[in-house]
Parts: sequence; C-alpha cells; structure tokens
Amino acid sequence: MILTVTPNPSLDRTYVLSGFQRGELNRARNDTVEASGKGVNVARVLHSAGVRTAIVLPAGGPEGAQLAALLEAEGLSHRIVPTGAPVRTNVTLLEPGRTTKVNAPGTPLTPADADALIAAVEDLAHGADWVVCSGSLPPDTPVDLIGEIVEAGRRAGAQTAVDASGEALRAAADAGPDVLAPNADELAELTGRMFPPGGRPLVRAALDAASALAGDTGGGVLVSLGPDGAVWVDPESALHAAAPPVTPVNTAGAGDALLAGWLAGPPEPGGRLRTAVAWGTAACLLPSTAGDVAATADADRVHLHDLGVTAAGP
Repeated sequence: MILTVTPNPSLDRTYVLSGFQRGELNRARNDTVEASGKGVNVARVLHSAGVRTAIVLPAGGPEGAQLAALLEAEGLSHRIVPTGAPVRTNVTLLEPGRTTKVNAPGTPLTPADADALIAAVEDLAHGADWVVCSGSLPPDTPVDLIGEIVEAGRRAGAQTAVDASGEALRAAADAGPDVLAPNADELAELTGRMFPPGGRPLVRAALDAASALAGDTGGGVLVSLGPDGAVWVDPESALHAAAPPVTPVNTAGAGDALLAGWLAGPPEPGGRLRTAVAWGTAACLLPSTAGDVAATADADRVHLHDLGVTAAGP
C-alpha cells in the first residue's frame, strides 16, 4: 500500500477555453472541479492503475466537505484530519497548447492540526510500503512538518518519498527520505546552481546536482525535466530516461504522474524510471488529472540511458 500525504490540499477548477484574452470576458467551453493537491494526484494515478493507496490530508469548512465527497465518489481511500480552516480553490485555464494555473496559498495549520496530521500519518503508515509527502505547505506552517512526516513514516517501517519545493524541499533533504523528487527548477534553487534551458546540457546539469544531493542525503533523487524526461541518481546508479515527443494538452499533474509511475514501476531503477517518464508523458495528453494515465502510457517509447555516474562519483 502507498500512503500519500497532502499538507495543503485543494479543490481544482479547470476551465477549457478556445483562447484567452487578458482584460476581456472569456467564455469557457467546459469546466470541471476535482479534489486535488499533489498527494491526491499521485494517489489518483496509482489507484487508476490498480495500486492500493490511501490519502491523508487536513481539511475543514464546506470546501473540505466537498473535497471529501469528491474523493469518496472516486473510490479513493482517505482520512480527513479535521481543521477549522477552509480548503483552498485553485484554477487551471486550458487553451490549445497552453496551461495557466492560479494557485491559492491555503490556510495555516495550527500546531494542533499539524500534530493530528502527523499522528494520522504514523497510524496509517503501519503496513504501508511507502509514505509519500507531496506538495506545498500552507503559509506560516513550519517547514519542520516535512521532516516530522518523514520520521513518522520511518517509525512505522515504511520507505519515504518527498516532492516539495523551496524551504520545504530543503527541510526534506535534511530529513533524508529514501527519495527526493524535485523538478529541474526546484533542484537548481536547492543546490544554488544555474541550469541550461533544455537538451543534453540540462540533463548533465541535473545529473551533477542530483549526484551531489544524493551524496548528501544517502538516498535517491528523481528529477523531472519536462520534455527532456527525467534523471534518477542513487549511490549505485545514474540514469536518464528520454521522453517521447508529444504535443501536451495539459501539463498540470504530469510531475505527480511521473512520481506515481516511479513508485508503481518494476523494482529496478531503470524499470521504475521508464515507467515514470511514460506515465508523466501520458498525463500531458489528458485534459485533467483524473484520467487513467497507466492505460495510455507506453514505456516502449521511452529511451533509457546509463550515465555511468553515481552519487559516489564516476
């Protein structure tokens, strides 16, 4: 079983537009609303592939009740940690060839809320293979919460993975989870490096930074590179999986699908990485994060390259 933790969940409303003009009235061709947050997205993709999952998240207010009802309607196993704060609403605008997201900040967790979330994680993590903490922290929430979630997973005997950004990613690196899953921009910020915009130079820069980070944490680092695929580095391996060329429909949630594919893939790093990139690519071709990614993913189109460098060096 894979337990996902979403410290800052949301209701995501998506508007499909023929085009968008700033400062003008724009009419949507279609709109949807779904329970979201990065951990929810990871669990949804895994659930659609037949992987047993559970979701734990804090939620309150009418929006929290709506989020719980949406999770229930999808058949997603979940535990809500009640709070006195409403769940945020994010907006996605889909135009041909372009995705625009507007994310609300969320509401701070009280110390009691944070303690209840950690207790729920440790309770549900017993018997879990993985505890995956994904997404932003609510504003004014101490970044130490990430490390406490990692420790709760460890105490329960689970492996741990974190997908975060900014100071939360730094706190996650200090906690030393089994897997860190930043994107290229997040990794560059964490390591204080400048990355090229794409292609082989980006792959090499991401490899070097991920190798240094993996050497510090002792775990693995999975770096999503968008159209350039992904890099995986651990003390024994350094791999790049090149994504097949596609025309994206919606890039929101692609990184979550990539992490889900890594968790669900074959046990060896190469198989995991190919599955990850295949699922991330498939997610780009779906109009929302609620699609069945695994059913349309094609790992045979993903090319794997052994880069011959590990966290320990050449």
